[in-house]
Amino acid sequence: MTTGEPASATQRKGSPRSELCVVVACHTFACAIPVRYVERLALDEDVKAVPGRSAVVESNGERFAAANLGTLLGTPQLGQAWVLLRVPVANGVVPIALRTGPCLMVRQVAIEAPLLPGLFERRGAAVLGAFTAGTQRGFAEQIAYGLVLALHQLWEPRELEHLRKLVSSEGRVND
Repeated sequence: MTTGEPASATQRKGSPRSELCVVVACHTFACAIPVRYVERLALDEDVKAVPGRSAVVESNGERFAAANLGTLLGTPQLGQAWVLLRVPVANGVVPIALRTGPCLMVRQVAIEAPLLPGLFERRGAAVLGAFTAGTQRGFAEQIAYGLVLALHQLWEPRELEHLRKLVSSEGRVND
């Protein structure tokens, strides 16, 4: 979006025009995750399921609530990598391990095109707009576009609170 153009219907008032993001593959498109939420990236073998806790995983001795970006967006599950996140909530931070496709790059991302309301039935409020990916060096040839995500809106506030309680009740592994 260039200066002087009207904001798209999907670009929220006050949302940044450009932000440094981790760009991950999500099947035939990419997703931009703002780095301000990212603690670190992890390979599949660096994150282990916690026995008896289907929604909790462990990495480097710390537990995270597990989520799958594909499932959240209503597409098939992803399973190649993890983005370990710190999502702020009113009374703290929720550690979430988000299962994604492989990391494609880290770069500035801006909303370049609006999306039709309701394009994503699930979590549609979290999709702010789209950016061109196929012409960017470093992207897989089959990925032509990407979605700019409002990460904190991938979950309802009650879901984030549930995840926070789930993980905080477990605490640190090596305490």
